[in-house]
Amino acid sequence: MMVNQLPALPMPFADAALRHTVPAEDDDLVSLDSILEPEPIANALDGLLRRWGPGDRRAAASLWTQGYFGRLLRPVIAYGLVHDIWFSMKLPDVQVGLSDMATPVRFVLKPAASAPLSARLRAIVEDNVRPLIARMAKVTATSERVHWSNASFAFCRARRHVHDLWPQEAMPADVAARLREMETLMAVDHPLFRPTQTVPDAAGGACLQRRVCCIRYKLSGLKKCGAACPINVSTFCRQ
Repeated sequence: MMVNQLPALPMPFADAALRHTVPAEDDDLVSLDSILEPEPIANALDGLLRRWGPGDRRAAASLWTQGYFGRLLRPVIAYGLVHDIWFSMKLPDVQVGLSDMATPVRFVLKPAASAPLSARLRAIVEDNVRPLIARMAKVTATSERVHWSNASFAFCRARRHVHDLWPQEAMPADVAARLREMETLMAVDHPLFRPTQTVPDAAGGACLQRRVCCIRYKLSGLKKCGAACPINVSTFCRQ
């Protein structure tokens, strides 16, 4: 069975593990729905704690959604803005390949029906982000706020990377138009915009910062989150 090939993404998206519509015969894929159950999630948290612990199980749950949103939303936003290719984000339409920790690392998605950009953004939230967060929070007894922060940070980081792909005067007109429209829509109190803010950095530029702590400092084997940390203490998260 052939894989429907997607056009290449520029750096820093070239590592995106995303396939379009049809998996290859040798793909070991499962449905996203099937891994959002207590036993598969518990197995994944055990794997994350073996790799990055010891630590708090709630922090492992946060790390699960950090990985998921980072790996999925980056290429989805990049394909949408750069190539105007969009995907169905409904949980039953998402097929995933799992890591040796039982976490999702590869995705096969179906094409989305034609729709305006406002509907695309709404579908990302309502078809994927919101229901996944509700299920993860319920199964792991974690706060939805930390998972919304993870989704927001991945979303804003992807948008910013697309923004930085070209000098402003060299950006293709269609990409610039989609980017401007997305930024306008995000500014109207969009749920994936609120949990992340832009703040000045030490070099005189700007960086993305969370409004809600991702609690990764509770996992002993991870580097801390640096400038993205919302806690204004020089030791602690920012070490």
